[in-house]
Amino acid sequence: MSAPDKGSYLICGLGGQGIGLFGKILGEYYTHHGYEIKISDVMGLGQRGGSVECHFRYSTERIYSPLIPFGTAEALISFEQIETLRNAHYLKKDGRIISSTYELSPPTVNTRLQADIQGSKREIIQRLGFPVRFIDDAEVDRADPEFNRVRNMIALAVLAEQMELDIQSLIELLKNNISPSYLQLNLRAFEYGRQLFERTTAY
Repeated sequence: MSAPDKGSYLICGLGGQGIGLFGKILGEYYTHHGYEIKISDVMGLGQRGGSVECHFRYSTERIYSPLIPFGTAEALISFEQIETLRNAHYLKKDGRIISSTYELSPPTVNTRLQADIQGSKREIIQRLGFPVRFIDDAEVDRADPEFNRVRNMIALAVLAEQMELDIQSLIELLKNNISPSYLQLNLRAFEYGRQLFERTTAY
């Protein structure tokens, strides 16, 4: 696949899920390949556990705004199902979704200030009309309980395979950005994500 002139990814989830590192690795990747990038993190009320959005834009030309306009993102990468539903409006018509099946009820639902979404979140996501690749939270736990800490690397690998990014370049960036004591775990999770992509299909 020839490299596009520009594009954008909306990365979302909850505080503490490694979204910042995800965006940093992508940023270094696209900068290394000659693109200008803009990254904007939008934090929710709770630094850990609150909603987090990372707007990631890349282009061969100048980028004037770090925020992704509605209806223009080529991919939505989400670490929590409600966040997937909350941010799907950023996708362009032929955009794609990579979503964890992890689910955490918002505080407003837990305190009964707001009703929960009725029905299966997974089925609702599938009905949005975009190709979806799910990262099954329970399957990840069965594969390796330690992957609970590095789900961002699994999602990064799925995105890399989906968008045909240079895998070796990404692996080198992981080696340069992650502490040696955590590197092997992150590399295992990245490889697991690649294998997950190969054995699953988009809905």
